[in-house]
Amino acid sequence: MKITNITVTPLKTGKGLLRVQTDSGVEGWAEAPGRNRVVPGRNGSVFEAYLESIIKPTLIGEDPRTIDRHWETLALGKEDRLYKLPASVVGVIDVALWDLLGKEAGMPVHMLMGGAARKTIPLYWSTGSGWRMQPEEMLEIVKKGWDMNFRAFKIRMDWKGWRQDSNPEKDYQMFKLVREFLGDGIYLGFDANNGYSVSTAIQQGRRFEALGIDHFEEPIPNYDLPGLKQVADALDVAVSAGEQDAYRWWFQSLVLLGDPDILQPDILSAGGPSEVKRIYEMATTLDKPVMPHSPQAGINSMASLHVFATVQNGTRPHEFSTEFSGPLDEVAELYGEGVIPKNGEMILTDAPGLGIDLNEAAVAKLTDK
Repeated sequence: MKITNITVTPLKTGKGLLRVQTDSGVEGWAEAPGRNRVVPGRNGSVFEAYLESIIKPTLIGEDPRTIDRHWETLALGKEDRLYKLPASVVGVIDVALWDLLGKEAGMPVHMLMGGAARKTIPLYWSTGSGWRMQPEEMLEIVKKGWDMNFRAFKIRMDWKGWRQDSNPEKDYQMFKLVREFLGDGIYLGFDANNGYSVSTAIQQGRRFEALGIDHFEEPIPNYDLPGLKQVADALDVAVSAGEQDAYRWWFQSLVLLGDPDILQPDILSAGGPSEVKRIYEMATTLDKPVMPHSPQAGINSMASLHVFATVQNGTRPHEFSTEFSGPLDEVAELYGEGVIPKNGEMILTDAPGLGIDLNEAAVAKLTDK
């Protein structure tokens, strides 16, 4: 089996459908960055430049089943080739190669990765842009998730640009209002999105603890690892980090210097299923809970769920948000109903690969020409 081509079809959902094609007719699929009509040159065009200049010349003609070798070549280089591609670029290709391997083997990715510890995975409803909302507006969005039968939640601030300690009192009032609506016993996390200084994060965390909080995410900028350790050491609530971090060596530094309570690798930012699996193994060795960051419906989210399903102690809910998915009816039309949550859960099947039921008619209809 040889790779014959790698293509990207831009979709109106805002993402691109990447296909790794082979001479046997088996394809592997992933979602690549889509076109950015607001800022030309961003996202999709950057990925396509890597695809044309490095990825295709490197992988076409190769056996797609040697996934670890291809991962090493793209992430680290090989012989006289020193690529060191961004983890998010490597991650897209890695997702597609695992999907392809599963189809070739007639097995789901979770089985190829050692077997699922569970196939029903609870999700938490993640809603953001708190920076531009009043507390009542955030509550209305949380209520929508409740009406969709989600029973775990996180609110995010999603600060843009420089935002240190912008308005912690409004953030607190927002969390308080949502907490009062949900009541005791319903999971509720808070994502500061790097928005606080160390002292403010500690003060805010203690106020959240008094109300009842289940995890405190990215309280300070992700590059301030000594500061993160100060926050994690000072608080009783589980402090989480890692969604922006690339490759296992950064996660090693994250643990050694920042020591958060929960690790949150993103299926693309960390380097794909291959690398996320290695990070989970590191976390298990260090007795660190894991809680994936992959907040959308679609192929890449399914990859995240398949890897997470293999972690025996992966007991916390997986993130889900409608904000990054595109219209859910279009996503379901493209990839099948199996990618859409039901009653706040995802149920994995034993369908080959990532279990995607690609609708070619929907692809043609939703192609962004």
